[in-house]
Amino acid sequence: MARTVVGAIALATLVLLGVGVYGRFFAAPPPPPAGPEFTDTASAPLPTADEFERLAKTDPVAMYEKCLAHYQRTAKGLSATLVKRERVNGEPLPAQDEVILLAVRGDVPDPATGTHEIEVAMHWVSGAKRVGLGEVVATLFSEKPGAEGTGGEVVTYRPRALKPTHSVALAGSSAKGQSRYSIRDAGIYRGMLRTYDAWKQRRAAGTLKTEYVEKRAVAEVGGRVCHVIDRTAAAPEADPFELGGAPVTDPAVIARDGFTRVRVMIDAETWMQVGSELYRPDGTLLASYYFRNVDTNPTFAPDTFTVAGLKAGK
Repeated sequence: MARTVVGAIALATLVLLGVGVYGRFFAAPPPPPAGPEFTDTASAPLPTADEFERLAKTDPVAMYEKCLAHYQRTAKGLSATLVKRERVNGEPLPAQDEVILLAVRGDVPDPATGTHEIEVAMHWVSGAKRVGLGEVVATLFSEKPGAEGTGGEVVTYRPRALKPTHSVALAGSSAKGQSRYSIRDAGIYRGMLRTYDAWKQRRAAGTLKTEYVEKRAVAEVGGRVCHVIDRTAAAPEADPFELGGAPVTDPAVIARDGFTRVRVMIDAETWMQVGSELYRPDGTLLASYYFRNVDTNPTFAPDTFTVAGLKAGK
């Protein structure tokens, strides 16, 4: 009898261990948070350039609604050069910008189903970060069913590493150690959606404080003329890694990664947020993101969002 009980316990332990191993190595990664969405009232006319400028000066939340609606109606994808510099996990601000060729598709939900099939490919021109035995020169993420080599994770490409292609969890420690924001949210549309959602929440709480700075040509975004708007916070804030993620409440993380001023640059012609800057409480730069050479109707090569394209630098 005792042997039977011991055997049953041992078998149960092995089963549980097997479940744990399966969950660790074979189970599908958890889906990203649903996040906020913007519903465009397609019948509503878009403002004129003068009316848009008035919104930028007086009601930036309403301005963002027009930005999102315009993108949904006109964009068929996105290609751009992303220039970014950011402090990650308390590390010093890098001396060099990361210059990245960015391709995004599926960032706007399908009008028929309301669901996403987001695909993002990133190729570093310069400023690639070293991870282990080599620099990550390209990354790929795809939600498309049956996408090659992704499975809801991020595929990284390090040509000099022993294992050149390697997959990491979308919101795991490896991904969070490389960037302040998820690759899933790398495009302009989801960046605007993040800003819109945050500003809308603060307006509802009565804490939104914005200032229209000026309208000017911004060198960092290729000389595009932009509406420049600042938002200031009474206390440091930190964004969640993923759009729609749980609010950051850990005082240590906020002290390390928090900002009290956000500057956005809205292209006066295309109504896209092509520049963003985050500033620490002491006024020093925490992060900057600039989009140049933006094309919202690109022709993607067939292998753009594939592992083959990742390796070929497509």
